[in-house]
Amino acid sequence: MKAIIMAGGEGARLRPLTCDLPKPMVPVMNIPVMEHVIDLLKKHGIQEIGVTLAYLPQKIQEYFGNGTAYGVSLCYFTEDTPLGTAGSVKNAGSFLDDTFIVISGDSLTNLDLTAAIEFHRRKGSKATLVLARVDVPLEYGVVLTDENGSVTGFLEKPSWGEVFSDTVNTGTYVLEPEILELIPSDSKYDFSLELFPRLLSMKEPMFGYIMSGYWYDIGDLGSYLQAHYDVMGGKIKIKINAEEYKKNVWIGQGTKIEPKAEINGPCVIGRNCRIGNGTSIENHSVLGDNNIIEDEVSIKKSVIWNGNYIDFGSEIRGAIICNRVQLKHYVSVFENSVIGDDCIINERVIVKPNIKIWPNKSVDPLSIVDRNMIWGSRLSKSIFGESGLSGIINVDITPEFATRLGAAYGSIFKKGARVVVSSTTSNSARMFKHAFISGILSVGIEVYNLSSLLTPISRHAINFLLVEGGIHIKLGADNPNKLKVDFMDSKGAAISHVLERKIENAFFREDFKRCSGNEISRLNNITDFTIYYAGMILNEVDITRIKEKSPTVCVVSPSNSVISIMVSMLTDIGCRVFSFSSSNLNSMDAVAEEIRKRNADLGAYVDSNGEALILIDRAGNIIKDDLFLALSSIILFRTIKQAEVVVPVSAPSVIEKLAALHNGKVVRTKTSPQAVMEQMLNYNLFKNREKDKMTQFLLNFDDLAGNVKIVEYLCAYDTSLEETVKGIPEFYISKKSIPCPWELKGRIMRSLITEKQSDKVELLDGARFIAENGWALVLPDADMPMFRVYSEGDSPEAAEIISGQYIEKIGSMLDTMKA
Repeated sequence: MKAIIMAGGEGARLRPLTCDLPKPMVPVMNIPVMEHVIDLLKKHGIQEIGVTLAYLPQKIQEYFGNGTAYGVSLCYFTEDTPLGTAGSVKNAGSFLDDTFIVISGDSLTNLDLTAAIEFHRRKGSKATLVLARVDVPLEYGVVLTDENGSVTGFLEKPSWGEVFSDTVNTGTYVLEPEILELIPSDSKYDFSLELFPRLLSMKEPMFGYIMSGYWYDIGDLGSYLQAHYDVMGGKIKIKINAEEYKKNVWIGQGTKIEPKAEINGPCVIGRNCRIGNGTSIENHSVLGDNNIIEDEVSIKKSVIWNGNYIDFGSEIRGAIICNRVQLKHYVSVFENSVIGDDCIINERVIVKPNIKIWPNKSVDPLSIVDRNMIWGSRLSKSIFGESGLSGIINVDITPEFATRLGAAYGSIFKKGARVVVSSTTSNSARMFKHAFISGILSVGIEVYNLSSLLTPISRHAINFLLVEGGIHIKLGADNPNKLKVDFMDSKGAAISHVLERKIENAFFREDFKRCSGNEISRLNNITDFTIYYAGMILNEVDITRIKEKSPTVCVVSPSNSVISIMVSMLTDIGCRVFSFSSSNLNSMDAVAEEIRKRNADLGAYVDSNGEALILIDRAGNIIKDDLFLALSSIILFRTIKQAEVVVPVSAPSVIEKLAALHNGKVVRTKTSPQAVMEQMLNYNLFKNREKDKMTQFLLNFDDLAGNVKIVEYLCAYDTSLEETVKGIPEFYISKKSIPCPWELKGRIMRSLITEKQSDKVELLDGARFIAENGWALVLPDADMPMFRVYSEGDSPEAAEIISGQYIEKIGSMLDTMKA
């Protein structure tokens, strides 16, 4: 016997699951529902199967092929125009020559087909309809039969007043081939609405077989979830492509479950997944293949398809997540919500119940999604953020992305230009370095490949090699799964926003300056640049004075590479050095205790990229952030006559007080590191040696050289770190933030500035409001839907009051605008 699977369904009520997927391909227990139908037919000895196609037919054909891999033979019949249920079967008429089965490709059932066929033959029926009893028949075709099983009437999708039976049409039929003669060719014709009523009026033998097993029409999103719950509840037994890990818990091959993860059945986890520590996968959850679930995630009664990334602390409750979705940390997705393919849901987003997010949408951090996202998209044509480029490895930044971005970067230069590409020592950073290099070489740019460098050393390499720019790849200091990429200009500074836009335009338009094979430039490998860097820095230091004092320095870093370089440089200039990995001393209190115990002159904590220097003095005081900025300023003012210091607009006004004491000058600029760096490096300082700017750049953006310069200062002036800090007048800074939708930021800023016309307002970056007892800076965050509020007062309480007043004012404005 042959069968026809009707697989042309568009599945409109299942969207967004079916935006790019035919309804029969929607997975149930990680297997397309149509595959379950094929398994059922094969179980009952039916192996010659015709498949009617209409919506996205290639998706089904590509997956199943000719059926050999599934133990059947498949023939496809595609509709050029909609033909209806009966018309689509008529379109496959050349395939049918005897009694045949018609079955829906998008319902889940364990129907006894053999019994239905025997019933059909025993009754001598021309058409047998397989019927099922349901509690609420409103969404189905109701069928009435007499005591002999003969069909006596139908009604398609009745109202309650029209319900005359609880037996409904399942869409499965046993038919004789001669009924195809009653179906017109090449026109739309329906079984329930047209053919069966015609057979009834012709008094042809037509019967209803009431099945006793499980049948469920996966017609909408709720029934899709319920089908999974039914399978895991034991109502129907179907194929699961996984091994039973423990009772009612199935795990696919290659999946890694961390020791502290909790898996409670019934649930299914597909192949090649990773489940992090502290994560809880609760009952009635199904995860597909290649999903990465980070630590402390909670998933309950949810269906998650393939290739998703669920970040730390997220929770998913009774929801559906499609393919390649990224949920950043602390995202909450609640009951009956659906997130379509390739969406990016950013940090701390809340997706409320019953929300549908169509594919390729991006939801901004801290948003509350309380309505469906169908039209439009927040997929920004932007690659760079306020601090350059960063993203999750193999999620936000993939090797193919890096190759394309490398080609886009190289395309802003003339062919034959030269650039530096470097990375830190991690395997992932090195991998992405080679991906970037491939893209850059493809557009005719010559590359210097520098291995295992820290960011500040890469900046020096750009200047030393006289190249047009460079890229440095490193891991995020706070997340080893995050990659950060620094794009630098010919001075070693972060590239301007103008250049960022040029790179983005080339990337999105794929406007790459491809070159021929013989124009590919060479790759120059340099393996020992750290030695040159150390020599250049130490040549500018008064080593004699340092050796006379022979200070003791404690070096702490999470990176053994950083420790090795720093210890070598300090030892070469005559310091006594002891060092610790931050994994051994993971708190500043422990570092301070070691400094006191060894009578060290200072401690230096250096991050793994050599860009965030924190100092600890003998008294255990920690010098970082604004206090470190003040320290570097006082060093400059004391060592360089009429020094000019560059600081962000958010810096404390104590910098101006120090400048006045030492006849110096303060230049304020925007708050981004890029803006500060650009102002400091408006000349090529490594060549012209403008000493105040160069020293300040080293102190603020090069931990290795900055630490050496501070040691040199302490020895040259015969002072200690704590005495130098005492020379900085006390200051009090408060820093707060408040969420704000992107679309209201401009209105808030306009309202604040208009309201404060009587006060002094500076508009260099955000709005800085000057008051008698301090100031407040209101700054719209460039990467997040929020405002940052900085304030300074003449006491800690005053600073808190000033910032609190602006937070309250912004909150009040937001309430008014949202009302």
